[in-house]
Amino acid sequence: MYRSICSQMLCLKWFKSPPEEVSIMDMPDLVMRKILGNVDFLTIMKLRKVCHAFRNFIDDTKLDYGFNRVCFVFRPSLIRVVIYRSNPMVSSNTDPITLNYANRIILNYAKYATSSLVNITGWDRVKFLEEEDFLDVFSRDFKVILRNQRLGSMKLEIEENQDYDLLDSLFYKEFLKGNFTFISNKKYGWWSCRRNRLKSQWEFVDHLRDVNGEPLLKPSVDQFYDCFKTVLKSRGNLIRIEELYIEIMESYHFMDIARFIDMKHMKCLDIVRLDQSGFKKEQQFLDEIVELDGWECIQELTISNFHVTIPLERFLHKSHLNIQIPTISMEDVLLLKMRLLTSPVFEDYTIYSDDLKDMDRLISVLGRFQVDDDQEKHWYYRIPDTKQVLDIGHAHDYNHTYFSFFRSEISDVPKNAIIY
Repeated sequence: MYRSICSQMLCLKWFKSPPEEVSIMDMPDLVMRKILGNVDFLTIMKLRKVCHAFRNFIDDTKLDYGFNRVCFVFRPSLIRVVIYRSNPMVSSNTDPITLNYANRIILNYAKYATSSLVNITGWDRVKFLEEEDFLDVFSRDFKVILRNQRLGSMKLEIEENQDYDLLDSLFYKEFLKGNFTFISNKKYGWWSCRRNRLKSQWEFVDHLRDVNGEPLLKPSVDQFYDCFKTVLKSRGNLIRIEELYIEIMESYHFMDIARFIDMKHMKCLDIVRLDQSGFKKEQQFLDEIVELDGWECIQELTISNFHVTIPLERFLHKSHLNIQIPTISMEDVLLLKMRLLTSPVFEDYTIYSDDLKDMDRLISVLGRFQVDDDQEKHWYYRIPDTKQVLDIGHAHDYNHTYFSFFRSEISDVPKNAIIY
């Protein structure tokens, strides 16, 4: 009996050496997903640094971080990203521009010669990544961050000013605390960035200016949008964005990334061509926008500092429209008047133009006008079967003339104005 039990114990290897160590990666996928579902975004970013296996698991897992709004601000030596996670306790009537959001996260990617500095809110260190371009680091992170997200709004802004003082405010305090990850890179002078070398924030700013120089804006913006296109392309499917505000320098900056955005789910699009101070702007066109699949679904469209030569009829399904055309004619204005009086979706249009044809004839056709305090002419036309009017306005704005078309209540019309 005793021998039988011992034999069984030996067979079962009860006397084997201590069991092998168990890694967190040995846990079932369901358990791992449960863990990741109960930690915040910053914790997940830290977990990605633990080991390659953990990083690969996180990257392959379709995580929805619950982001509502993302704002990218690009400078030639800095990308700053502000991520907002919507607060369900905030009223739906709250102004979305205000900061009534929980868990606001700020990520800063700074150029340091051919290397990078990375600072993230909630982390007590500034990460120095030797011989890694800051655009590459940004791209690597956001290929993961945006992989499975649907966004309420996205904003991409371009800042012409290098603003090294901003870099100082982001990184110098950590430098004083000695919280830079230790490195040794004398080639680019980082060794001089120790506390006993640079004794003031101004020296720190000068040092950054020395190692980075003054990159030209246009090539830097080209590189940024090439990088951003790579990020969106890596998703494998179109990203859904309800509202997009984007600043660009060339039409292809927008068109290159627009092909990776699901236009059928976009409600509001605002495109602004950057106005470089001190430079004469060449006339550019953005007619290609109508070639995008699903562009008709965009309800509110603003295109600033680009000309559009597409017939105005192509835009009359929008509720809000703000565009610039080379020339507006009397026929254009009368067409808009006729179509908008019966449009169920129209709310507010503004059409800018460089030239106006037949203005005298147009005024005689439109009838008597009302002049407001800003010297803008107004005509009022009753919208059938409503208590509303179509308010047509006309004025000059700098080098342009414009016509505005606005749906308004009859009660808001000046008392001495004629309603046709």
